[in-house]
Amino acid sequence: MNAPQTPPLRAGWYAKKCESLDSMRTENIRFWQNQGGAAIRQAAWELVIESWKQQKRNLDELRFQRSPSPLRSE
Repeated sequence: MNAPQTPPLRAGWYAKKCESLDSMRTENIRFWQNQGGAAIRQAAWELVIESWKQQKRNLDELRFQRSPSPLRSE
């Protein structure tokens, strides 16, 4: 019986050696431009969640809060 395979911890990581901080910044910009909007929003949301966890706040606070509004019939 085989144990389920888990992906390596850094499976999606990207690394490139840069000669200067300017080249590092350029590479960072190029990387995120190639990722697209959905990946950028996903990464931003993951940062929000990690920040919330570090502050020991309730993750349910991040959910949209909706109150039912009455339907009007005209």
